[in-house]
Amino acid sequence: MTEEIPAPPKLTAKVAFLLRRAFPEPPEAIETHLSWVFLTTDRAYKLKKPSKHPFLDHRSVEARRIDCEAEVELNELLAPGVYLGTVPLTWDRDRGLAIGGEGKVVDWLIVMRRLAEAAMLDRALAAGTGSVDSGQVEALVRHLLAFYRSTDQPPTTPARYRQSLLEILAIDREELLRPDHALDQHGVVDLTDRLEVAVETDGELGERSSRVVDGHGDLRPEHVLLGQNPLVIDRITFDRQLRLIDPVNDLALLAVECERLGAPELGESILGTYLELAGDPIAHRIVALYRSLRAATRARLSVAHLADDGRDAGKWLDRTDAYLLIAKNQLDRYSREVHR
Repeated sequence: MTEEIPAPPKLTAKVAFLLRRAFPEPPEAIETHLSWVFLTTDRAYKLKKPSKHPFLDHRSVEARRIDCEAEVELNELLAPGVYLGTVPLTWDRDRGLAIGGEGKVVDWLIVMRRLAEAAMLDRALAAGTGSVDSGQVEALVRHLLAFYRSTDQPPTTPARYRQSLLEILAIDREELLRPDHALDQHGVVDLTDRLEVAVETDGELGERSSRVVDGHGDLRPEHVLLGQNPLVIDRITFDRQLRLIDPVNDLALLAVECERLGAPELGESILGTYLELAGDPIAHRIVALYRSLRAATRARLSVAHLADDGRDAGKWLDRTDAYLLIAKNQLDRYSREVHR
């Protein structure tokens, strides 16, 4: 009789191991839409979930290995010295799971230097906007500006640039209009219809294709460490197309998040400082359009959390509503600028 071979551990077993047996002391754990992060005294270990989404497919161990290695490489420019490498999570039937053991590789972990949480921009916002001064804003913007000037500037055309924005908007619309999300469908249709028209018809938006760089793609306060030598982590790795972005559009997301967290003036300051230092003559209406588009995408990503077995449904629905309100207000701002 053939001996039955036990199946490798699933995500829940890996998480349990990392929470209870992997480290000398139990780590702090943070779950995101795509990953689990385990914080020890001086390190952070990121485990990517075996998930599939419109822009990524992490269901295989090999796909997760490739993405982990890409994350270490791609984040070196914006966060030098933070990403320390990758290590395998191994398993054998007798000894179970281990970090860097001799068994079968069943997953991969990104190893990072743990950052000072109190200096992260989201924590600073929670403490009050007065804790973020103009010097910190300028240091952050100069760091990002140097990055944008050093990274690739892939050739594109106005038509291709518009199409890339429309493709993301179509995905946003489809998810937001799912009837089980119980959102205001009339409001979503109106918002996305107006955004579609703006993207298709605004001549200056098409001209922004000449500004596209291989940027960050997910610039949010929880990814920003403030200070004289700021750092920015978690650059998008899984789809280069999402990183091919106008720097103002990259920063528009950061402004949206500042607004959602109750500090709209900080978002305005970051954008204004960038435009001044970069010498970018972009029209105010295009900035508002970018902010509306980014808020719509964040609404879609927030409501998608309802698929995680309904946990914290109220929180994610409230956050979705907040993003949709920002998207509407910024689009109204765009329309007022158009009709001046």
